[in-house]
Amino acid sequence: MSYDLMFQKAIDLQNMGALNEAYDIYQKILEVMPYNSDVWNLMGLIFQSKGEDEKAVDCFLDAIKYSKKPFSWYYFNLGLSYMALDKKVEAKEALRNAVKYSPELKEGWNYLGIIEGDLGNIGEAVKCFSKALEIDIEYKDARANLCFYTNDKEKLFYYALADDGDFRANFNAGKLADNRDDKEKFLLRALKIDEFNRDVLLKLSELKKENGEYKSALTLLYKVLNLEENNINAILGIADIYLLEGDLEKSQKFYLKSFDIRRDLYGAHLNYGTVLYKQNRLSEALDEYREAVRLQGAQNAEVCYNLALLLKDVGEYEEALGLMFNAHIKDRENKVFEIGIAETLYELYLKNAELALKIAINWQKFDENNIFSKRILLGMNMKEDILNDKEYAKKLFDEFSSTFDDTIKRLESKIIERFIALKGEIKGNILELGCGTGIFGEALKGKNVQILGVDISSGMLKVAEKKKVYSKLVEDDIESFLIKNDIKEFDLVVAFDVFSYLGSLENVFKNLKGNEIWFSVEKGDENLGKDYYLEASGRYKHTLSYLKKIKEKFAFKEMEIKELVLRLEANQGVEGYLIKLK
Repeated sequence: MSYDLMFQKAIDLQNMGALNEAYDIYQKILEVMPYNSDVWNLMGLIFQSKGEDEKAVDCFLDAIKYSKKPFSWYYFNLGLSYMALDKKVEAKEALRNAVKYSPELKEGWNYLGIIEGDLGNIGEAVKCFSKALEIDIEYKDARANLCFYTNDKEKLFYYALADDGDFRANFNAGKLADNRDDKEKFLLRALKIDEFNRDVLLKLSELKKENGEYKSALTLLYKVLNLEENNINAILGIADIYLLEGDLEKSQKFYLKSFDIRRDLYGAHLNYGTVLYKQNRLSEALDEYREAVRLQGAQNAEVCYNLALLLKDVGEYEEALGLMFNAHIKDRENKVFEIGIAETLYELYLKNAELALKIAINWQKFDENNIFSKRILLGMNMKEDILNDKEYAKKLFDEFSSTFDDTIKRLESKIIERFIALKGEIKGNILELGCGTGIFGEALKGKNVQILGVDISSGMLKVAEKKKVYSKLVEDDIESFLIKNDIKEFDLVVAFDVFSYLGSLENVFKNLKGNEIWFSVEKGDENLGKDYYLEASGRYKHTLSYLKKIKEKFAFKEMEIKELVLRLEANQGVEGYLIKLK
């Protein structure tokens, strides 16, 4: 068979979707004609359609190198593969060459406009889309993109609804719409026009994921993989959802699969590091987080913070704090970073109090109105924070709510378990002060109880509400709640790991006379001569002598005291008391 016939056969196979067979023929042709630019271009298109854009780029570059004269379509195809690899600068250069050698190439102007828009050069993007429309006034893609990048929602939505066949207008409208229902409506219209479009399927999967519809999101992502087995966005999307669901084995499988395709995506390394961290493979997780920082630089606050958390866990406190402060400076609104700094300073304080105090003082100078920096500095000096106790607790637990349950498991808290063992039969109406995310309520699920939960944090209450184990939940600080409500109707009052965020307990117990109450506190040092004192942890410790004073002052008849390790902190047990007053 002549090479011309082989070439035509390969093209026919490629057009029919028989990509591997076409590729084999192209390879045979290149063995004899290694400088055939058309063959290199067509091989690049095969790799491009498979989602293997790095290989596609190599082929397109060879096509350009071996071409006797500049050919705009080679540059255009190269630009599309660079776009798929998120290499915007390289894509821009390639597409500039495409329209340079073929000024009437409307597709070149359209995609160049997209790149300029994504780079933030809206003026240049408008010029490109306008040029494409000069070439073809009916070019719907350029028209829809012009509306999208100029944020002209009115025109874009009009074009989308006026034409059931305008894919780009409906897809862009789905991206630009303000509410979820409109986004989904337009994306489904786009999918009806092109049911195999990967971009639409991916966007719809994002919507489902954001709404917690993980099963539906996975179905869409697997559909993308059936269309394009190496689609990196689908692979990472699946990995991310399995991570959210806690299926670490499946999540790991897909992150590793993504690395076979691309290793330059910092988000993949960041999230895979989280998988390893959750599996307690700390040294491997540290490598992944460092790679994420290397790829992104120190510009990404989240990447810096995640690496810092791991360094904290392995005891590298100074390096961890440096990264945490870097994250805090870049994103001053993220309170999680501030909490992380405070926790890490406390752990450093246990090892090197002088250095921790020096850093805390500098943090306070830099961020003088920050409630977390104030709190830890007061704690290091064992001073009360009575004016800010409630505000501190609310801000802390609002931010802490989404990860609180996992943290309690990691810290091996045994308070509730010990209470249930000591109390025996539990029934009737129960008031839980500082109910948090509802861990106590979950522990009593199925028992003959009605529990009213009170907490100062709306974030914690939202998590508790989803567990459906409380008869009622009230957002209030416990002192205020006790003043406003008659609690004699309750058979039992509990307050676990709550009083550590209050100094004086007198305003609580004066309103609990006549009730049976079980509570926990951290063990205070009697030798300091204080009833209670604030620690560098941001929590109060209470002495046993103070608790006995409370019993006598408010005329409780019974007092049972059990010493126990409340939880782990910096790999050390926190000593405390589980106490019953009646």
